[in-house]
Amino acid sequence: MKEYRDTPTEFHEPTPAELKARNKRNIAIALGLALFMIFVFVTMVARGVIPTSV
Repeated sequence: MKEYRDTPTEFHEPTPAELKARNKRNIAIALGLALFMIFVFVTMVARGVIPTSV
């Protein structure tokens, strides 16, 4: 089966500024996700959804 588009032969090499921006964006996404997870965990503990004793 023939591919419907051409296979790329040239790739764009990111500049140092683009790499720095990508790194900052990845860190911001990771921090946002971690804060959301902590918020959900604290909310569940406060509402008593998670049992504290086994």
